[in-house]
Amino acid sequence: MSELISRASCAAWPARTEVRPLRLGPSLLLTSLLLAGCGGFRPQPFQPEALRGRLQSHAQQGLRVSLVALTPEEGRAVAGFDLAGRGIQPVWVKVENREAVRYYLPPIAIDSDYYSPLEVAWQGHRWWDPATNQRLDRHLHGLGLPVFVEPGETTAGYVFTNLDRGVKYASMELVGAGQRKVRRFSFLAPVPGLSTDFQTVSWDRLHPPEHVRDLNDEALKTWLEALPCCTLGGDRRSPGDPLNLVLVGTPEAVFPALARRGWHVTQSITLGSLGQTIHSALFGQRYRYAPVSALHVFGRRQDIALQKGRSDVNQRNHMRLWLAPVTASGSPVWVGQISRDIGVRLTPQTITTHKIDPDVDETRWYLLQDLFFSEALERFGLVGGVGSASLERPRLNFTGDPYFTDGRRAVLWLSAKPVSYHHVATRWPAPRGQQRRGVACQNLSLSC
Repeated sequence: MSELISRASCAAWPARTEVRPLRLGPSLLLTSLLLAGCGGFRPQPFQPEALRGRLQSHAQQGLRVSLVALTPEEGRAVAGFDLAGRGIQPVWVKVENREAVRYYLPPIAIDSDYYSPLEVAWQGHRWWDPATNQRLDRHLHGLGLPVFVEPGETTAGYVFTNLDRGVKYASMELVGAGQRKVRRFSFLAPVPGLSTDFQTVSWDRLHPPEHVRDLNDEALKTWLEALPCCTLGGDRRSPGDPLNLVLVGTPEAVFPALARRGWHVTQSITLGSLGQTIHSALFGQRYRYAPVSALHVFGRRQDIALQKGRSDVNQRNHMRLWLAPVTASGSPVWVGQISRDIGVRLTPQTITTHKIDPDVDETRWYLLQDLFFSEALERFGLVGGVGSASLERPRLNFTGDPYFTDGRRAVLWLSAKPVSYHHVATRWPAPRGQQRRGVACQNLSLSC
């Protein structure tokens, strides 16, 4: 995307001035640069509704909510100074209310740790320019999302959230005044600027509609159990990590649920992302979008990879997903692999690699819990197909990491609408004696 505004570069600022450092001295030179306003408050005209390719709108009865997440350049244009460098990202929200109820608009639904407008303004304050600081306060205060929208009216404003790259998950919840009515609108808003694997996938060409089979539950179980046990490694011949996960649901059901629980897209493998990965590993810094290596199913590398990182890149939960050539009662099927990285080690295949937790069933169980508490899990079950391996006689993945498993795949049906805990059901429960880690429905207070 082209630049929305022209920015004065601090490094380039002195290039055409008449300042002579030898005469001014270091302190006076620094003061002159500060007073010159390098990186100062310069708001620009900006129309979020003009971002037609990224503006998203969802409607429920008499309500319509539109939303767009701004890039660092757009955030600078709106605020008048650099927000992304301070970890702040404006999200513009518009609410049209055609119902007879006042609705409150809590920004905490979008980001539980959001910034107030004047908190953002303070980030741009300069002690030597109180007049500009007052202008900045008035400007930012006027940008905030109003507290409510009256019946028959439309309102709009910004919520200042923590910075996300690639994709921004936002859940806008409208609370009806004096009524037991809450409306949820979930968005996965694209944020240009991050190169990810899934952006290179030609989704419409993966499986021509005439080649996609729709399966009922029993046919789906048979099809899943006939899949290979494992992914293929980088050589496309050797077994990789086990295919231990299946998600059933539309993208609107699957990916907001994951994003709501802190899962992030991963960056493509480039020199830049590899350098950032090494930097994160050496200095113990978090890298939410760290790339993952390619594994192969259906003759291709993963369609999308997601991760839930810890404090540094060496430790994370991560999964790879492939869109399957079948649907389940009309819903897309995503075949996947999930494992937990617990460290880094040397390997002859790839020089260095992440070491996975050998108990891959535990990570499978982790995801089931994660989606259960996201209130997106509609039902779940276990099917065979992986093949069991014991702790005493484990199998090895492509890079030689041992793992053990009960040999089953978790199948999770997801819903775009909230599902209360006691309404989650099971399908194909594990045989008696093989129910591990509370997967039995009674241990999760589920209806069987």
